[in-house]
Amino acid sequence: MDEMMKKATRAALLFSACCLLVWAAVPEWRTVAAGLVLGLAASVSNTFLLRRRVDWIGKVTAMQGPRKMSLGLAGRLATVLLAVMIAKKYPEQFSMPATLSACFIMPFVTLAYAYFLNKRNS
Repeated sequence: MDEMMKKATRAALLFSACCLLVWAAVPEWRTVAAGLVLGLAASVSNTFLLRRRVDWIGKVTAMQGPRKMSLGLAGRLATVLLAVMIAKKYPEQFSMPATLSACFIMPFVTLAYAYFLNKRNS
């Protein structure tokens, strides 16, 4: 899982770098590129929150420890909501569709890396 997360994070950083290049080189696409970077930041944050949650569930299951209540899905939804609210407040800086679509990139990237890792290992 660590290798998959590292590769997915690298892909996200590479995509962010490409968006920053587009932001700098093509002024007409600045709002879209900034929206993609904002949404991608929220997506990466959600991926790390989910990873921490999965690790915690694994530890609790293995040790039969006490259950800990947390926000879980609500925390991840709040992160997406924050990114969308920023895009809504500053429409001249961030594109709302780009922000919202980029908020869901990391699960698909992680899924693709998991598929290719399984193909390579089998």
